[in-house]
Amino acid sequence: MQLAVEEKCEFIPFQSPKRVNTDGKRITGMEFCRNEQQDDGSWIEDSDQILKMKCDFVISAFGSGLHNKDSKY
Repeated sequence: MQLAVEEKCEFIPFQSPKRVNTDGKRITGMEFCRNEQQDDGSWIEDSDQILKMKCDFVISAFGSGLHNKDSKY
């Protein structure tokens, strides 16, 4: 993580990936839903709060996977 900080990566916590946007040939952005912690400690995904970000590529986190073969460019 320290290397990411040194490379000036931006960390945006409490977001769940929902969609990878493409132009048909390459990745152009991603959409995320905000996660909120409830009073009982459980977490919910609020699909009304969408964050859209432009990007050229996506680096998956350790332990995650890319299951949609159409998203592999």
